[in-house]
Amino acid sequence: MYLKKFRKYVYFLKSTGACAIIMGSCWLLYQVNDSLKILNSAVNSNALDAGFTQYIYIDDSKFKDSFIYDNINDLRFSTLKKQPTISKIIEKGWKIINRNLAYRLVYVAQHGDKSERARAIDSLNNLKQLEDWHYCRIAQMLDGETATALSRFPNVDLRFFLKPPDYHLKENLHDVIEMTKDLLSKLNTLCNSTHPCLSQFLSKNFKDFQKEGLIFDYDLTSIGLSAPPEVIWNTDLLENCVHAIYHHSSLEEYSQDLVKSGGLLILMKIQKILHKNIDMCILLAKILSNISLHNEYLEDIFKSGWIGILALWSQNKDIRLSAPAGRALANLDIYESEDIKYPKRIYLLYPLHKTCIVPKADIVFLHGLLGGAFITWRQRDPQAPELGSNDHKKYYEDDVLSDLAGEYPQEFMKDLMRDFNYWEWKKIGNDYEVVLDDCPEKANNEALGPYSCKGEDLNIIDETENPTSPTRCWPKDWLPIDHPYIRVLGINYETNLSMWSPFCPIESTKSTLHERSNEYATKLLMAGIGKKPIIWVCHSMGGLLVKKMLVEEWRSGDSHNICKNTRSILFYSTPHKGSRVAALRQMTQMLIWPSIEVQELREESPKLLELHQDFLKMLEDYPMEIVSFSETKPTLVSPLKLSYLFVNSDSANPGVGEFYEIPLNHLTICKPANRRSFLYQKLISIVKRHVNSEKRTEVSPIINYFLPKRIF
Repeated sequence: MYLKKFRKYVYFLKSTGACAIIMGSCWLLYQVNDSLKILNSAVNSNALDAGFTQYIYIDDSKFKDSFIYDNINDLRFSTLKKQPTISKIIEKGWKIINRNLAYRLVYVAQHGDKSERARAIDSLNNLKQLEDWHYCRIAQMLDGETATALSRFPNVDLRFFLKPPDYHLKENLHDVIEMTKDLLSKLNTLCNSTHPCLSQFLSKNFKDFQKEGLIFDYDLTSIGLSAPPEVIWNTDLLENCVHAIYHHSSLEEYSQDLVKSGGLLILMKIQKILHKNIDMCILLAKILSNISLHNEYLEDIFKSGWIGILALWSQNKDIRLSAPAGRALANLDIYESEDIKYPKRIYLLYPLHKTCIVPKADIVFLHGLLGGAFITWRQRDPQAPELGSNDHKKYYEDDVLSDLAGEYPQEFMKDLMRDFNYWEWKKIGNDYEVVLDDCPEKANNEALGPYSCKGEDLNIIDETENPTSPTRCWPKDWLPIDHPYIRVLGINYETNLSMWSPFCPIESTKSTLHERSNEYATKLLMAGIGKKPIIWVCHSMGGLLVKKMLVEEWRSGDSHNICKNTRSILFYSTPHKGSRVAALRQMTQMLIWPSIEVQELREESPKLLELHQDFLKMLEDYPMEIVSFSETKPTLVSPLKLSYLFVNSDSANPGVGEFYEIPLNHLTICKPANRRSFLYQKLISIVKRHVNSEKRTEVSPIINYFLPKRIF
């Protein structure tokens, strides 16, 4: 009886369980079906079937011909793993070591001490055998400080730097101009409309610009006046906007407003549109260099993608672009030096990039009236050949070329004869003494030369000089070859001949000799002048600025050691007693309205004579080597078709030190013909005399990383 009851209970339990499973399954199916209905109502399932084609790029040679196979079996057979060779195994292992070392170097560069970070960045820059995806991952790991330090190496691989945000998108010109206009309006608001140039630019080029409750909409027809022509929104307007931004950022008190207004990303959009315009790239680089004085904005500059762009520009062959880009990176590089900054108008010409050589002296170049750092100090343009020692080579070349013109190309024969002449001179030229180019016509009793060089020295000069491409800045290109243990700075300031020229009301206050000397003395102190020996190289009015700076330092007790550390000054046609060209008649002055610079250069000017007397007194306390060059040929003024001797020998002679009269005019006396020029070799002799050089053994960068110490 108990067995029957037990079987009954078992049957009841089985039936109940089966019912529960069936009902649960039905409930689950209902829920799934209901969920699918809800999902289909929320998402269009057709979009899943009509999706975009996706691609996977595989960088493997065994898949390069996969598209030619007809079926999947052929493809599988073609991709069978082959037995790797020993060379492949070694190459793969070396790549793995380099990759792991690169990641380790990035970590040390971000977390080590100052010396460890410097060595790690140097070793990272010299790593090879890295793949593209390695560079991409390293670029994502870098921060602003590490990326800036890495960007300062010459020929750094640009794959270390990420592309700017949205760099792949094509910018619309109208939209960029609209954003630029809003940026200029914000800048005008942040400065409380205290910059008249910016307010005037906005009111002239944009109708809806408001100032003090007025709208400049040019609605003049209602009062009977004709309306000015409408401004067209094109690339010309965008370029004018860049000029306005640069002028506003040049004022140090306003440069920070550009970052606060979100201008870095807008400038990047402008760069994407105008990247082929070298002049606009130069202005953008100058704007970034003005902002770079404020290290607190380093991360903003890095995140906006400007570090990679500046690294690219710093490698450009045009010194006008590479110099401001290199200056911006040097200011942002806190690894190099935290207390040295290169403000506006101070250019670091050499070393433009990071180097392991420690400079032992500073050579500072100052141009004259209407000159420039990249105009005054260029190589002299080649002139028509004159009778001399090389004429026989020319005739000989012409004879040979005429005989073989039909057999070989003309350019081939010219190169052949040039090589033949070079090897012929190298064979017999060591026995000769060669007179330098641009030799003086007259010199005083203190003149020391050199006036010639040995044949073997001439061979070395010719090997390092490229006659087909004259340099645009010989201080940058020539001095490091002859003496690399130096730092070369160039000062670039603006001057005018007439007061009729447009000027900024804010900047016009610093135009006198006294005001300019104070301004550039302050900026040079920011650049670290006074800590090492100094050699000044000046042309025309630049010499007066140097004298004024030294005299002011002398009067203040030489608290910055500028007078004490000055070793020599080279004056290229400096008007110590003024210039006759600056002396204008009263009627001419009324028409021309000469600028302050021109008025201060008048012949026998009391201020110049007083400055020179103070300069001579300063030399008694701080002896320096003085070398002066004077022009002897008049300069042709093209607009007037007249020739003038801008600075005569009496005014160019300071009455102290060496004095040379050179048969050149005022514009070419500071432009050596080549590295064999007396004007250049005299400077080199002074540098070698006052700056000691020492050779240093170089070691592999990777090995240097494991060394205990390395000097940077």
